[in-house]
Amino acid sequence: MTAKIKTIHLLLLEPSSNQAEVIINSLRNRGFAVRATQVLTTEELAQALERGVSDLLLANTDHPDLSAKQAIEQISTFGRDIPCIVLMKEHDDEALTQAMNYGAKDGVTKDNLPLTCLKVERELASLESRRKKTQAELALKAAEKRCTLLLDNSQDAIAYVHDGMHVYANNAYMELFGYSDHDELLCVPALDMIAKESQDEFRQYLKEMAVTSDQQSFSFGGIKSDMTQFDAIMTLSSANYDDEVCSQLLIRPAADNAELEEKLKELSAQDTLTDLYNKTYFIEQVQQAIVQANDKGNTFNIIYLKYDQHAKIQSEYGIAGVDQITQECSKWLTENLDEEYQLARLGDDCFGLLIPDNSAKKARDIAKELCEKIRSHLFDVEGHTLKLTFSIGICPVGDGSEDAAQVVSDAHSASNRVEDGNGFKVFNKAIHTAGSESDAKMLDKVQDAIESGRIQLMYQPIVKLHGEERSLYQVLLRLSDEDGNMLDSGKVFPVAKAAGLGEKLDRWIIKQAIKSLKVQKAAKDTQLFVSLSGSSLIDLNLVGFIEKTFKAAAIPKSSIVFQIEESDATNHLKRVIALCAELKQKGYSICLANFGADPEQKVLVDQLDADFVRIADDKSQNIHQDPEITEEVQNLLDEIHNRDKQSIIPRVEEAAMLAALWPMNVRYIQGYYLQRPSEKMDYDFSASGF
Repeated sequence: MTAKIKTIHLLLLEPSSNQAEVIINSLRNRGFAVRATQVLTTEELAQALERGVSDLLLANTDHPDLSAKQAIEQISTFGRDIPCIVLMKEHDDEALTQAMNYGAKDGVTKDNLPLTCLKVERELASLESRRKKTQAELALKAAEKRCTLLLDNSQDAIAYVHDGMHVYANNAYMELFGYSDHDELLCVPALDMIAKESQDEFRQYLKEMAVTSDQQSFSFGGIKSDMTQFDAIMTLSSANYDDEVCSQLLIRPAADNAELEEKLKELSAQDTLTDLYNKTYFIEQVQQAIVQANDKGNTFNIIYLKYDQHAKIQSEYGIAGVDQITQECSKWLTENLDEEYQLARLGDDCFGLLIPDNSAKKARDIAKELCEKIRSHLFDVEGHTLKLTFSIGICPVGDGSEDAAQVVSDAHSASNRVEDGNGFKVFNKAIHTAGSESDAKMLDKVQDAIESGRIQLMYQPIVKLHGEERSLYQVLLRLSDEDGNMLDSGKVFPVAKAAGLGEKLDRWIIKQAIKSLKVQKAAKDTQLFVSLSGSSLIDLNLVGFIEKTFKAAAIPKSSIVFQIEESDATNHLKRVIALCAELKQKGYSICLANFGADPEQKVLVDQLDADFVRIADDKSQNIHQDPEITEEVQNLLDEIHNRDKQSIIPRVEEAAMLAALWPMNVRYIQGYYLQRPSEKMDYDFSASGF
């Protein structure tokens, strides 16, 4: 499930070749094939623009020979749509506002490569959408020109009506009603060309079509310009003409066999083997669902269902055996599904189901029920009894959907993720676009664990060594697979964060941590250390959510210590400083974690005003083996204690580490030597003996 490599043609207004190479490598690591051109003068930029199409400009604002503003203006003179992101030495709102006023799409500090890559991805996606829109508009104009030509020369009588008046009629329509002048017809209301006994029916069909957009056909009496009457069949359908929503009228004389036409239409939508709807009709219905989702906000769900034993049945019983099982399976599905759900055969071994229900839970319940029921049903093929299982994929259809075939393909993709059959999966775009097969599988397991409730909190005590005795616990998240095996947390969280699940998990942990303090009847002075991911740190609604959750739980704000990684604080420094200040003002405590990983970031302790500081894992675990590490950690501890902050050493795994830490005046320690993470907060802090 490797993501498709995207080639981007990049213009780099960056005087430093080393920095340019760092940016290019970062983008390549995100899955882009980068074709970069370094432009440092107006001549070089002009040559690059003349050579071919470029996708993006990254411009260093400090380059003296060619400013970002000059580059954007030069691109504009060439008439090119090339978005620009300015690279700033440090974040400056005023400079960013100025840059966006002269045409830059966004700005970022040049050292923040992860954010740079994300903004590049966003601008490239926006550029691709604009290019597709332009192509679609050109294709639409060409199609409209061809359609107009076809309408003018069609033998069928066709007209378009808006607000009851004709806006277009072809020659066949004019001849049928006896008009020779287009302008004369445009002044005649459509209702006046219908016999009185058919007018009420015509109005009713117009009302129904406005609600459902379904095509309607009925017999009526037509009135010609000389007031003579004739019998005809009118087919009404929704359409657009000159960018106006209107009704298309297709008129055929009653001599045309309407019954035969309706029968042919019915047969064209039917699968000949199973008598279910066929794939073509199903795709059309999904496309109509997409239109309703975009127009009215409705949400549908697609179920893609295939039986897992297809290959085995085909090898043992041939095509005839497959057809027999497919027929029996279609009958079983028809009997076990409500008539309101549109069921279609999509292939040799697969079926599609369109569920007109806003609830995603409803689709999952149906999939689960089908999987359970099918296991107990016995099928017969050539005198042999077989059991089937289903692999089911679910994909929602909402206002973000565009193409019906893609929605069905996404549901198919989800069904392929069902390992060993007999189950269902919901389509997840993050899994579908995961950079590697292993990441996709891990993300699938994470999503499945969350949806199935195989997610829990564990608690590891943080014990005093020289500090004040307190009941402190680190909150750890544990997820397990279907077999009860714990997922590797070192792999879970990077993948979950990349997929945008970090904020969702953080909020769940905060709620559950607060709840656990009451459920487990923890001591009143118990404090839980809860980590915040990078995505939560930039969430402007985070503090409001925390305040609301604490108010509902009615527990002291000191009960939770919010823990922030040093790297995340560095990447979002301005936002994190403001966040910590707001949390501290409201009475919450802060812990800076992984301190010392970057020697240049010692000032973070002051900037965040953290109450606790946790030494980096890679420093603490080697403290009893490497004298240089011991000295480095001692220096970090001195920095912490000189600021009157509480220090924590994690990963204390053996007695030798404890012996090394004792003379260093560490306040608190944590690790497997003291206690492994536990489901309960039951550590006896008074018996620690330190």
